[in-house]
Amino acid sequence: MLKVYGSVLSRAGMVMVTLETLGLEYELISIGTRSEASQSAEYRQINPTGKVPTLQDGDFVLFETQAILYYLVRKYGEGRLWADSPETEADILRWSLFISNQLEACALDMLLQFKGVLQDASAFDKANATLERFLPVLEAQLEGKEYLVGDKTIADIHGAMVLSWPKLAGFDYALYPNVAAWVRRILSSPENKKVATAARM
Repeated sequence: MLKVYGSVLSRAGMVMVTLETLGLEYELISIGTRSEASQSAEYRQINPTGKVPTLQDGDFVLFETQAILYYLVRKYGEGRLWADSPETEADILRWSLFISNQLEACALDMLLQFKGVLQDASAFDKANATLERFLPVLEAQLEGKEYLVGDKTIADIHGAMVLSWPKLAGFDYALYPNVAAWVRRILSSPENKKVATAARM
């Protein structure tokens, strides 16, 4: 059986939502972000970064969230959450990388500020400015669309969960209604709700 090391409230949640969407059975090995377990010698044997998530599929072990998502849809997706042409594949990768490279770090900074892990007003202001710089690009891409590229893909699962972090921190998406609706749409899926419910148990 597939094993996911991490916690629902970490990036492992994205992996779990993908597994649920694909209808795959898996076992969650609960390891918190920055926890003692994540820094143990035993865990670092499978993930030397000491971060989560990590996926174990038999003898194959993989870390880095987006690599895990890619692996799952390519090996088990049977076309679901992925592309039907090289052009669409490149487009999915383009938007996944855009969110990772331009939005994820500042979204995480906002979340850490909200949780009290990071206490730096200038970092919050910088994160806010970065969001306001790049969100218009995403807003335009989502004009008249339910998903980033065609049908729902791993880019939507990853991206919407990343952009839910600033919302928790109080970021106002009023100027970006397409982005706000897209985040709500993804997070309200049965798979997201199932994973979110597990976090409250």
